[in-house]
Amino acid sequence: MLRRSLALATALLSSWEPILSAGPAEELLDAAKGGKTAQVETLLRQGAPLEATDREGRTPVMLAAQYGRASTVKLLLAKGARPDARDRRGWNAYMLALLSPSGRLVSTTHDSVLKLLPQPGRFRLEVDAAWAPGNGVLSSCFVRSDQVPEHIRDLHPDALVVHAFERFAASSGRDLVAVLHPNMHGMAELQNAPPPEDADALLILQVEPGAACVRQMDQLSLLIHARLFRKGQAAPALEEEFGGGLKIGGLRTESAANLNQYAPLYEAWAKSQARPLYWAVLTALLQSSP
Repeated sequence: MLRRSLALATALLSSWEPILSAGPAEELLDAAKGGKTAQVETLLRQGAPLEATDREGRTPVMLAAQYGRASTVKLLLAKGARPDARDRRGWNAYMLALLSPSGRLVSTTHDSVLKLLPQPGRFRLEVDAAWAPGNGVLSSCFVRSDQVPEHIRDLHPDALVVHAFERFAASSGRDLVAVLHPNMHGMAELQNAPPPEDADALLILQVEPGAACVRQMDQLSLLIHARLFRKGQAAPALEEEFGGGLKIGGLRTESAANLNQYAPLYEAWAKSQARPLYWAVLTALLQSSP
């Protein structure tokens, strides 16, 4: 019985320890995250550090922005909080309000927060794209293997990807990226050229379509190799792959029963990849901005 009582007492003390050891900085961070504006003001008046940071390097204004606490963000900015401060990932308050922790677009509850923070301006993006068959052997159940590349070429998979990216940027991307005169090249022409003078960055997309005859059906695949170059920076700000097998509406629908199904499947795939590609590019642009 005594041993059990001691164990219970130890457990209770352990649960109280974070509360007992929490200082003004931790209290301020928690209050900002929870949108407790009155408590935030009280803690600041009592000397809590305005630019306190948590383990991820996030300040009170960053946490308030991330969780959509507009009144708290307004108060912290009025007290002199730095909206341009960056956490360990290189994200500032605007980025944390714009993007959810999972990397998806947040709900409109954050719109009021975004209006309070300095706006990043519209990025001007040059896009160069080219396509090449994937590393696998191209085959089809419906035509000879040497005819498959020509059929895919006529579908212009690189253009499908670029147009889907453009449409998403214009309709769902909060008008933060303007795509300038996109170019479609052959693979030999696609190089790590610097962005043109009227662009802030250059996005190079290598699109790799694939096809293979499997059990009397053609299995389709597409990969996007994306590289983003900021003006004045030699190293890519983004280097990532997107895609793979076709996924539409959460279901795998990558099998073509005839050649006529190639075009709608590739187009649907391009649309499904526009969103993750766009937000990855925008995140990289925001992270690499001064």
